[in-house]
Amino acid sequence: MVVPSRGGFLRTWLGWLLPPVAARRLCRPSRPDRVDDPATRVVQRMRAFAGFVVVLGVALVYQVADAVEAVTAPWVQLVQNCVVLVLVVPVTLAVFVKAARPGLRRIYLRRARGPLCVLLSLLVSLVAVLAVAFTQPGGDVTGSGLWLVLAMAWLVFFGLGALANSVANVFRTADVHEVVPPLVSVALVWVNLVVDLVTGKYGDAPEKVAAFLLWGGPLTVTCLALWELRRLRVHHGLTLRRALGR
Repeated sequence: MVVPSRGGFLRTWLGWLLPPVAARRLCRPSRPDRVDDPATRVVQRMRAFAGFVVVLGVALVYQVADAVEAVTAPWVQLVQNCVVLVLVVPVTLAVFVKAARPGLRRIYLRRARGPLCVLLSLLVSLVAVLAVAFTQPGGDVTGSGLWLVLAMAWLVFFGLGALANSVANVFRTADVHEVVPPLVSVALVWVNLVVDLVTGKYGDAPEKVAAFLLWGGPLTVTCLALWELRRLRVHHGLTLRRALGR
């Protein structure tokens, strides 16, 4: 058995004090026997980057008020996304576990602790920052006030890092099973589409541009999810039916 050195042990634990490192460690799937497909991981990151570039480009070219607001003043969008995440991810996991055979349900429930911890950490960091921001009066930043400011700064950077890593890793749902991340991605984008249609997002954009922004994301994510499921079936022998034990 390899015993870690004292320096390696200290680096491992001190890394948790750095918000980006803590966020990456918490949100990265850790099940040792999972299939980690490099091609799928690259496509997911390219999709997220392309989506951001498209929305920002349209906002700058057409000066769409709603899109600019989503980039520069994201409080409303942040609350909406958090509500969607809190509702959709657990519901999707619950449906998947419920549909599995009884012998597999216990396994998937144990594995679901990772994704649920990610969601909980996002909620805690957001609620803590909002609570401090709206209740802490101004004044000298000394003593306990300084520690409060440092704690809030840590939570802000941790929350941003956790959100970015959660999206990149589909909220660590691969720890439950490899077929779950594409299912969660599809559920998230279509629920978000319904919310955007109800709230009239991109209402100031030209009709074709608004249609592209509203429908382009869900359709693209759905196509990529189908491609990912096909790749899991062809290259790794993993299917939804086998995952459910049907």
